[in-house]
Amino acid sequence: MSDDKIWSRFARVFEVASLISDRGERGCTLYEIMDLIGCRNRSSAFNVLQTLDDLGFAYYSEKADDGSRKVLYKIGNEESARWKNRIMSSVLSDDDIRFLTFVLESVSASSPLMDLCGDDFISRLRMAVSPERGRALRPELVRYGSYFKVPHEYFRTLLLLLEASQKHIRCHVVYESRNSESTVEFDVFPLRVTVKEGGVYAEALNTFGQRRLLALSRIVKLTKYRHEKYPDEADAPGFEDPFPFYRNEDAFDAEILIDANQAWYEIQKAWPASVSFEEQEDGAFLFRLRTSSTYGLSRWILSMGQSASVLKPDWLRDQMADELESMLAKYKRR
Repeated sequence: MSDDKIWSRFARVFEVASLISDRGERGCTLYEIMDLIGCRNRSSAFNVLQTLDDLGFAYYSEKADDGSRKVLYKIGNEESARWKNRIMSSVLSDDDIRFLTFVLESVSASSPLMDLCGDDFISRLRMAVSPERGRALRPELVRYGSYFKVPHEYFRTLLLLLEASQKHIRCHVVYESRNSESTVEFDVFPLRVTVKEGGVYAEALNTFGQRRLLALSRIVKLTKYRHEKYPDEADAPGFEDPFPFYRNEDAFDAEILIDANQAWYEIQKAWPASVSFEEQEDGAFLFRLRTSSTYGLSRWILSMGQSASVLKPDWLRDQMADELESMLAKYKRR
């Protein structure tokens, strides 16, 4: 039997389990079960109920008290929560739960329009899967669209990083150098995994207690090493640089003026405490920041087009002017 057929069979079983658990002592009829799973014969519904029983989902049946001949399939209300937890743990593995949490937290952190707490959402999701409160979780939905892409060859590494950060497991990393001509090896203590501009990064402490950012695409090999006491994250300096993913030079101070329309979007981003912004009389905002990445800063400025302008430092203004002149040369009208 193909994986799709196996999943389809068990999806029907868990949909019925969700229906019965949601109804509790009110119960549901065999015909409601048949309608839910889309079958026309009673034997298919009985097979699903038998599978539920084989999986340890204990239920009972009794005649309806409305004078009809209907038989209701029920569980006690106190069993409902246990059933729903078992449904989620049966459908989703620990890796699945960690990955789903990571996706929700990544989307939440990237958008001011979404304020989801991953941990709270997952706990509520465990209780919410039922046909009567939305629709049963359907795995085919994951085939359509994505907020960011993780190449297949890196997915196992991502899952290992998520597990290591959750369980505090020290890891050994083989890491590709910036020019891809060599690799380096070192041990790290993964703290969390995050998404920035479509790229996936792991924030970790090295064996000296220093904070590092590792690009998932540059991890050649990751090995779970052993459980041991983690360095105290509070002792490691945080990332105060607003562009920590591109740091490659000495830090410098900059002032960027952003017009009112664009600034409305920019001030809502999750900036580190080192970034400040001050509203001007015309509604524009003056951003003051310190960074070690000319590349990261200049790309951010260019992304805002004519809505942003560099006030300081002068050398960055000159560099941006050179960049824009080079761009203009490529787009001369024909």
